[in-house]
Amino acid sequence: MKKRASAVSTGGESLPDTTLSSLRAKSFAVGSGKGGVGKSTTALNLAVYYAKLGIKTALCDLDPLSNIATILDLSEDKLAKVQEEIPDGPCLPGDYTLPVFTNLDLLFPRPKLKRGESARLLSKLFASFAEYLDNRYDLLVYDLPAGIGQEENLSFLPFTNNLLVVTNAEPTSHVSAGGYIKAALEVAADIRIFFWHNKYSLIQDSGFNPRQVIENYNRYVQEELRLDPRSLKYVRDIAFVPHEPSLDLLQSSLSLEGSVRVKLLESCDLLQKKLLSDIPDGLDMDENSKNLIKHYIARRPRIPQVEIFCRELEEYYAGFYRNSGITPGFGKFLEKKKMKSFSDNNRAALRKYIRTVKSSALRERALRTARVIEGSLEEIRDGLRGAGNKAASQTEKIIHEYLVRLLKDGAACSAKLDGFTRNLLGMLLFYFALSKILNARSVQNLIYEFVPKRKNSRGVLVRDKNRQIHYLVEKDELYHAKYFSLIKTLFPVITNQLAALVKTFGLGAFVLRTAGSRETNRNAYLKLLTNFVHDAVHAGLGVFIGFKFNSASESIKKGAKDLLGELGITGS
Repeated sequence: MKKRASAVSTGGESLPDTTLSSLRAKSFAVGSGKGGVGKSTTALNLAVYYAKLGIKTALCDLDPLSNIATILDLSEDKLAKVQEEIPDGPCLPGDYTLPVFTNLDLLFPRPKLKRGESARLLSKLFASFAEYLDNRYDLLVYDLPAGIGQEENLSFLPFTNNLLVVTNAEPTSHVSAGGYIKAALEVAADIRIFFWHNKYSLIQDSGFNPRQVIENYNRYVQEELRLDPRSLKYVRDIAFVPHEPSLDLLQSSLSLEGSVRVKLLESCDLLQKKLLSDIPDGLDMDENSKNLIKHYIARRPRIPQVEIFCRELEEYYAGFYRNSGITPGFGKFLEKKKMKSFSDNNRAALRKYIRTVKSSALRERALRTARVIEGSLEEIRDGLRGAGNKAASQTEKIIHEYLVRLLKDGAACSAKLDGFTRNLLGMLLFYFALSKILNARSVQNLIYEFVPKRKNSRGVLVRDKNRQIHYLVEKDELYHAKYFSLIKTLFPVITNQLAALVKTFGLGAFVLRTAGSRETNRNAYLKLLTNFVHDAVHAGLGVFIGFKFNSASESIKKGAKDLLGELGITGS
């Protein structure tokens, strides 16, 4: 086992080992084997969250390219307050410290691309500045560059007890993560490893299990490169964060139509999954096994031929358990241990179930609508709307036609639907009405005028992301007052549009009503509007602070709290 470094050579400078031990205990490095997995976004969100808890936090940008400043949209004027180069000789910590929020400082925010600069940075952190950092901060977060560079990345690991490895739910990401861990253990054999899973989804193709990073790495690499799990002192999954468009840094400009179509797509997806779960399956197995099958069906909306589809499903199911190492807990469904095939009874039940699923007209309508909306989102993402406003108008018209058909089909059989399904259609109706009012230039202007702006280097007005992030994190009272004023203005517009759609298409069955009465549930509509506008105007900021009503936000908060518990740190 390699011994921890106790000091850094800086021309005779020495420090008590207790100082470095203290820094190791109250810090963690954020690393990844490959880029594009959300490493820096994760480091930033954790640092911001901890600062909000009252923990004095230092976010140390150790990436030579320094993209934390880019995510925060820091202006050149602000960056000019910190020194560009890290010298060999004496310097002050304040020369490289930029306060960004209450309880949060960004350290070394400028690019560090000159020869030997990473080595000088390491020396400043753990020798010259070590006592200052230990006295000033309760927690230090080290954002490392992607990959396994020795000077820029691995050389920092002996100075922390904890490594947060960020990965995505895909084989290449796991292979890269495993390779990174293998290299990390060469320089810090006793480091504790935590996995932070971004864009997480349990159900994957080809039986790939996204929870098994080490196992997947070993499965895909040569034997001599594999990791021995016994060589890892401590490994734990700390967070499973589903994909969240609001954290997509590529969405630098607002797209109201994109935001509402995401909500329409989510509503269609929830509806088709609910309709799927309502169909009696007749399968003799436990609920986990049934859910796995239904997840597979939900992710493959088109069922061509029943026999072919069922054979593919059987292969997927067997492969999932074979690759995951999990033993299915039912006994009758697959031959235990062998796990080669379904029993004859379950095979017959499965085919009957798939035929019934295929014949569900309302679910099929929801799937068709979802495909149209998904296609329009791809156009927005890929920038393929070169034909201009006419093409956009035509796309909007097609989406609205599909939505009307879906809602009218639902209304025709509403008496047979349970309350939850009717509420799902009611939510879909709300977002349909929202998409209609967002076509109005006056409504668009109201929302766009709310968003803070600044002039870029060419003198063009652009979104001021830094000011927006600041308003969210610091809870700016004026900003929040303007936000609720915007909601107050929009609410009567959306309720009038809802009433018009209900009257025109006979959709009274899908009006959200107060429990136990026939009164319209205005609070439910107000909450839907408030949440949508909040997420839409803050999309692409790269921070989850303020996003209270989505699963990604809850997953990040839980992971952040669990990691803090592992470090033994409590907020004020």
